[in-house]
Formats: sequence, structure tokens, C-alpha cells
Amino acid sequence: MGFYNTNTVEEKRVNKLTGDIHINDAFKEETQKRGIPIYDAYNIQKRLYHEVEQEMLIGEAAVDARLMELLEEKGKKKVSHNYIEEMADDAPKSKGMIPARPKQAPTRNELLDSIPPRGRDGKTFGKKPDKTTADYLNRIFLQNQKIINQNKKVIELLTKIEEKL
Repeated sequence: MGFYNTNTVEEKRVNKLTGDIHINDAFKEETQKRGIPIYDAYNIQKRLYHEVEQEMLIGEAAVDARLMELLEEKGKKKVSHNYIEEMADDAPKSKGMIPARPKQAPTRNELLDSIPPRGRDGKTFGKKPDKTTADYLNRIFLQNQKIINQNKKVIELLTKIEEKL
């Protein structure tokens, strides 16, 4: 059993431009560019929904035009771009869409660079150089010094305890 969406074309357009329940990031950025406070952005969204429900706006073009009117009316700063055109350019970038196929296929080297080293041809990272016997002896010497220092502290604590008794 599938899900049937009862939204009209106009409601879907308002959802796309402003967001569904919460305001989407692109609309927030646009309102910030225009100097519109966030509560006014919510009011614009509610106003569009109300006008669509009252069937005052019919068609996507009417929704687009009304949104631009509301943005210009509430905006305190003038902008040099059209929000609707920006949203139309971002349409293929929306999630769930398959990106367009590149015109030129990537070269073999570009593909190999995008694959992590361990997954590529069974290659591994370079190994650390082997340690010499002098390195091992130095490490053993340092460990023995730590043990001796710990033993000295234990002996000092035991002598203090014996003196108290």
C-alpha cells in the first residue's frame, strides 16, 4: 500500500521554496541577506500557505510571484538576485536526485586517487623501519629504570609504616 500525497501543486511549490514545517536553509539565508528577521520568514511562509489554502494563488507562477512580493515588501536591504531563479538552479542538487553524468569520463589516475590506498590493488601503507638491537636494549633499559624507581618508592613507604608501628 503506497502513500498518497494530497498536497496541491501550489502547496508543493511553497514547501520547495520555503520548507515544510521548518524553514529550509536556503530560505533562511535569503531572508538573512535581505535583513528579514526569522519570525517574519515564518510569517511569510504562513501567509503563502494561507493564500494557497484560500485558493487566492493558482499555479506555481503565482506562488513564485507572491513570494517575491512578500520578500521585497519585508526586506530591509536590496539584493541584486532573484530567489526563485536561484532555487530553480539548485533543483538538480536536491537530495534524492541522481547527478548528471560528466561529459568526459575521469581518467584511470583520477579514479585511483579517489579510492583509498588499502582498497586499491591490495596495496598497503609503508611499514615502519625495523628496530635495531640497540633500540631494543635501550627500551629494556628504560623499562628496568622505571621498575627500579617504583621499587624504591615502595621500600620508602614500607619503612615509614614500620617506623610508625
